Amino acid sequence: MRDWDFDGQLARTLRIVACLLVFFCLSLLIRPQDQVLWGLGIGIATGMWNAFFLGKRLRNIVSMVVPSAYAHMKAGYAMRISISIAVLYLVSRTDSINLYAAAAGIFVAPCVFTFSTVLMLMGLPNGKPERPNP
Repeated sequence: MRDWDFDGQLARTLRIVACLLVFFCLSLLIRPQDQVLWGLGIGIATGMWNAFFLGKRLRNIVSMVVPSAYAHMKAGYAMRISISIAVLYLVSRTDSINLYAAAAGIFVAPCVFTFSTVLMLMGLPNGKPERPNP
């Protein structure tokens, strides 16, 4: 069984989500008054931001001792959840952006990451299923 390439998986996720964000931005050129498109675009951008900085933080804590790494992860979690709450609060204060679409957009990056990881573990991108070493 091969090792899991977290950096490659995160890069693949960010590429997929960036393509979705470009699609929603181009859709906004056609329908600039659509509240759902604005919400999804802002939510997806926030989710990408959080995923990118989670990856950076995980790369940094690999060489730390356990208590320091634990505190570093807790601080990162607090910062990312605060950013999500702040974005949702600002979206809720505007009438031109759909709050539910923004909240759903924040979860697009984690969902893409999860599904692509499951597909990678099943071996579907390579065309053959993974088998454990005997």
